[in-house]
Amino acid sequence: ASQIEIFGNQCWVAVEREASGHQPDAMRAARRTFADGDFGHNRHQRDDVMPPATPSSQRNASGSLGPRTLVGSSTLQNHGKNGENQDSYIASANPAGTKSLIAVLDGHGEQGKRVSEYATRTMAKALFASKDLYTNPSAALEAAYAETQRGIERTQQFDALHSGSTAVAAYRYRDRLFIANVGDSRAVLGCTASRDEGDPLGAHGGLVAVDLSSDQRPAREDEKSRILAQGGQVHQSAIPMRQGFGPPVLVRVGPERVWDRTGRCGLCVTRSFGDLSMHPFVHAQPEISERQLSTKDRVVVLGSDGVWDRMDSQEAVDIAAKHRDPNAAAREITHIARQRWHAETQGQLSDDITAVVMHLDHSDQAAPQMKAPPSATPASRGSMRATRNSFGDTAPVAAKQRLGSSQRLAAMESLRSTTAERLGLMPVPPAGAPSRRRR
Repeated sequence: ASQIEIFGNQCWVAVEREASGHQPDAMRAARRTFADGDFGHNRHQRDDVMPPATPSSQRNASGSLGPRTLVGSSTLQNHGKNGENQDSYIASANPAGTKSLIAVLDGHGEQGKRVSEYATRTMAKALFASKDLYTNPSAALEAAYAETQRGIERTQQFDALHSGSTAVAAYRYRDRLFIANVGDSRAVLGCTASRDEGDPLGAHGGLVAVDLSSDQRPAREDEKSRILAQGGQVHQSAIPMRQGFGPPVLVRVGPERVWDRTGRCGLCVTRSFGDLSMHPFVHAQPEISERQLSTKDRVVVLGSDGVWDRMDSQEAVDIAAKHRDPNAAAREITHIARQRWHAETQGQLSDDITAVVMHLDHSDQAAPQMKAPPSATPASRGSMRATRNSFGDTAPVAAKQRLGSSQRLAAMESLRSTTAERLGLMPVPPAGAPSRRRR
């Protein structure tokens, strides 16, 4: 998968191929160097997906700076499908942790990888170049999606005729979060349920999942009605089956799909980038929502359908809340999903699986903003008081804070969880284990 990661003020695109028991030397070196895992070799610098500096005219704008963000990610290639990971993602934040962009794009069709990679680069670049980025971020997101689709139609027309990509993106600036979505990748928020601000984990000791996007599939009544009104067709696939000695009959199987005008190509999503043969029934107009962040909002999880087909929103939030390191949280989500795919298919099949986790750190939101040393990252400026944070970890007591202490804690957890995974020690809930219903 094309992976876009931010470390301090550096941005990288990387390609990873995970195979059981085998890691190339370059992969091992990358893990040793960066300690965050789940990215690989063949790295290239990409500053065009780094959130830009805030213009001077906007720096004195009134309002809360909001929480600091820490982002992490993990992606796993499919097994038994097409031999390449067609998922792409963005996990970026500015050095101050006040501005971030995360996204998950899930390609499909023969050229799904090319479409998702192109959309990843183009969407981020168009968003950050928008004149509305600070005054009207919702409009900037919508325009970025439109520009991405136009670019696909101009430059990727042949590849995108029967291929496309979902795209869910979350842009956070200060205390506001903006979500844009086409397809069935999903964004989920974890927030405290208690009204008591003194109880950071809520009345039940955990976070409650709130879906920030709605899966755009043909089974959704409003989407089905729109397609049928345009003259499209929505139904299951039909395969011929012979019963006894009689003639074969068509049997409906699988999920509902939206079909092109020929009736030979069916798609399980109603909105996407690309998929030009499916127009006008399938289009790239995103559904956009906005949320004012409060101290109750603690974590955001984005995932491709490889996650959500095997895990509900609440379980993903529960996993993310256990980890201080967002990379470790994303890894556990993807590995549990993959093991459930294998358990349910006798090890024969799994989808591409990608998760991006963004922690929202409110620990010193009310404190005056200090300019950090050039080498500092948001993690190195966390609170060092001996209090339990919203992710279930207790920060050490330190009379004098040292730069990078929380970074070292995150790296230790990342290394510990990676070692456990290699040895098969990662506790994995059984497939079909009961969990709270998705909200």
